[in-house]
Amino acid sequence: MTKPRKIKTFFAKIFGKKPPDLIQTQSENVAAKNENFQRCSVSADLNSQQDLIATLAVSIDGNVVAQCISHYSGYVREVAISRAVELGDDSLLDLIAERVNDWVPEVRQAAKDALLSLLTIVPATSFVSIVPRLRGLMLAKRADHRAWLLDFERRLVRAGGASAIVEAMTGPDFRLRRAAYLVAHDHQLLPVTEIVKRGLLSGDIMLARCAAELLDRVPVFDRDMCVAIAAMSPFGAVRFAAFKFVANDRVAPDTEPFLWRTVFDSQGSLRSAAAKLLADSGRDVVKHCRTVLEGGGINAKQVRAGLSLLAERGTPDATEVLARYVTDARTEVRAHALMLRARISPALKDEIASAALLDPSRKVRKVGVRLCTEGAFVSLDVVAGTLAQHGDHHAALMVCAREQWDTIACIALIIELATLCDQDYGDVREPLRKWIDDQTSSWTNPTDQHRQILFRPGVGLRMFDLAGAKQTALRVRMHEHGIEL
Repeated sequence: MTKPRKIKTFFAKIFGKKPPDLIQTQSENVAAKNENFQRCSVSADLNSQQDLIATLAVSIDGNVVAQCISHYSGYVREVAISRAVELGDDSLLDLIAERVNDWVPEVRQAAKDALLSLLTIVPATSFVSIVPRLRGLMLAKRADHRAWLLDFERRLVRAGGASAIVEAMTGPDFRLRRAAYLVAHDHQLLPVTEIVKRGLLSGDIMLARCAAELLDRVPVFDRDMCVAIAAMSPFGAVRFAAFKFVANDRVAPDTEPFLWRTVFDSQGSLRSAAAKLLADSGRDVVKHCRTVLEGGGINAKQVRAGLSLLAERGTPDATEVLARYVTDARTEVRAHALMLRARISPALKDEIASAALLDPSRKVRKVGVRLCTEGAFVSLDVVAGTLAQHGDHHAALMVCAREQWDTIACIALIIELATLCDQDYGDVREPLRKWIDDQTSSWTNPTDQHRQILFRPGVGLRMFDLAGAKQTALRVRMHEHGIEL
């Protein structure tokens, strides 16, 4: 007996007759109701869209039109765009420009036609603000807008927008500034020399790089001036472009002075490229570098570049030259010389870190901290000297973070110094709390020097006061190691 017949027999036994085909009947009823509901929903939606479209056709409310330009229905968006053209409202330009890359082809075309139509009735200057959005269409993936965009920009220029675009090249909005620069270049609104100069002097990395790519198009009689501007750019990528343009992978009598100046550039890759090109051509780069450094006619940035070059070239007397600059009067030079010396003489790293931590300049002391984090070791006496001479709590705590008992000894030194000088204790409460919470110190033992510092008069009592709610935990930790506060 098949399964359906078994079910019918079962119902027959219960009800005394064959059951109606309830499931089929109910399914048909549900399907009919769903179909009617969908028809009603679609009909209601169509009716509402038709009413909205009818309202749009006569509306003079710009806000309503603006909302409908972004409506979910493509029909409504298309009608709203057409109505915007009839109203001639320039406040709707940005919304229309956004629809140029709409997912519905008919809406895209309507937006393009609308912008062209509005260009004949709205002042051209009103379109300048949407240039960045339109320029973004160059990267659109949904459709290729390049041909239409270039044609629209040509029409905009002919309609009187050229002066506004040129003015926007120096405006405060960097997006508009960049888009206007590209439009001015593509449609030759300014001479090439002027375009390149404006880009190089803009202070904008994107515009400066675009300008550097145009150096070969600058007239010969203006080229040296533009190359000189590019070589002085604050952006390394632009200076590198000028170097590549001038050098062209060769050393010539007219370009060699430029290459020697580039040897002292602050950007490492550019400096190395120039040095390699000169060295490969038989020039003694190291000797020239030493001569310029000894002459003393260069600024601190160039001195740092020259020292870096000597270290990079691995010259035998680099250590001796660097040693002369670790006591230079210029802070940035001292810091750089110490770091380079530690790099080429790892065996002296401890000594160099100690000297750096005792330097009067915080910038140089940061070099000492960095060397310690990279493995250099300085004694607690040096840390105490840093605190006593310069009161640099931050540097001292950073160095002593290497070991738990060094940290608590450093905190004690800070407290002692503040007590003697009647100064603020600095922000030692948080480091003290972290030390108490960290159980690592329970697994190690303090040295005699640690104990001697912690036993100094008044230090333990003041530390106990600063512990606040964690006084008991601090007392227990110290007691475990034979130190009574």
